[in-house]
Amino acid sequence: MSHTTLVIIFSLLLLPGLLMAFIPLLPAFWFLFAVALAFSVLDGFTHMTAMNLAALAGIFLLSAIIDLSAGLLGAKLGGAGWRSLLLGLGGGILGFLLLPPLGAFVGLFIGVVLGELHRRRSGTKALQAATGAFLGSIGGAAANIVLAVVFIVLFVFFAIR
Repeated sequence: MSHTTLVIIFSLLLLPGLLMAFIPLLPAFWFLFAVALAFSVLDGFTHMTAMNLAALAGIFLLSAIIDLSAGLLGAKLGGAGWRSLLLGLGGGILGFLLLPPLGAFVGLFIGVVLGELHRRRSGTKALQAATGAFLGSIGGAAANIVLAVVFIVLFVFFAIR
């Protein structure tokens, strides 16, 4: 199989990873990195070097940090307490499992609201903290979409050199 054909096939294989980046908690970057690693092995690390893979791994790591922190950071900036953050995290996971794909946003929001109401905060303060969590999650999802595009562009650049 020619190198050009291999690059085209693996570039197309990256597209589902880009789609997964639109949905929080889906393993978009695990998928993207696995495809890049498989290409590297099949290509004998000729075009995609270990340094290239390290750069792609850095994007993967940045995405993981964003996934874990964006919604919680937004909630904290909105005034949420630590228990509310934990309830929001649990709600996000539960929401994702019960109502994929957007249930993570709903679960996070409800978890933070319940946590803040349990802290005996006013409904307004609880909604403010939950709105911060929601906006943080949306921002994190947008950042991950950008990172997925950067990952794919870098993959193609590294693969065709």
